[in-house]
Formats: sequence, C-alpha cells, structure tokens
Amino acid sequence: MEDDVIRGALVTHEGEITWPPPPPKIKAIAAAAPQKKEAEESPEEKAARELAEMKKSLNRTGLLLGIGGVLCLALGTVAPPSFMQHFIVFVLSVFIGFHVIWGVAHSLHTPLMAITNAISSIIIVGALLQIVSGSFLVILLAAISVFMASVNIFGGFLV
Repeated sequence: MEDDVIRGALVTHEGEITWPPPPPKIKAIAAAAPQKKEAEESPEEKAARELAEMKKSLNRTGLLLGIGGVLCLALGTVAPPSFMQHFIVFVLSVFIGFHVIWGVAHSLHTPLMAITNAISSIIIVGALLQIVSGSFLVILLAAISVFMASVNIFGGFLV
C-alpha cells in the first residue's frame, strides 16, 4: 500500500473499498548538474575524422569481400556444377529475401513471422521424415535442421 502505482490499482484491500485512491505523493526531482560542453570540432577536423572512419570501414569491407570471393572461387574449383547452380540460387534467394524483409512495414511483421513459422514447421516435418533414414549423415543433418527450424519458431514466439 506504500507504492503509488499499486495503491492506485487497488479497488479493495482486506475487505474494504479503497477506491478512489489518494493523490500520488510527488517527490521533488533534483536538478541535473550542468554538463561541461566539449570543444566543437572545426569543419576541417570533422571532415578529416569522417574520412579516416570511412577509409577504415572500406578497408575492412574490402578485406571481407576479398576473402569471401577467394573462398567462393576455391569452392567452385572443387564442387560439382550442380552444387554451384544450387549455391547461386541460394545466394540470390538470401539476397532477395533480405531486401524483401527489410522493406516490410512494421505493421506487417507479425503476419510475416506467422508465415516464416509455418515454413519452419514444414521444414521440421520433412526433417522428421528423414530422421528414420539408415544413414548417419542424413540423420545428423535432419537433427540439425530440426534444431535450426525450432530456434526460428521459438525465437519468433519469444519476440
């Protein structure tokens, strides 16, 4: 009964009517201490700092793209042509899916999550059908896919 929020929400307490609640106790809030102003950068200093940050970012991005390109070329030399066709479709679908999801309005995210949960459920059903296979590799991949799809479903419900 000491908390203003709880007291305001109670209508009855120990058999007696406590509505309407008393006005809340207002506590004075101490004024914030004035903060020291830091010296502002000159336009030249700001431009130099931003240029250095951009160069650092571009260097890192270029390095990661280079490593990814070398890995893709190495994969292309040892993988069969059918795998490379599937890999290209996978990369394009990830790219298109990212842009489609990124462009969805906030009000449509809940229906979108319902669709992704339904797709993940279909993946789980297919993986459960493969778990009864005799091959250890197929069983392992099916178990991993059940786990990953479950993470997607439970994560969607958690959010």
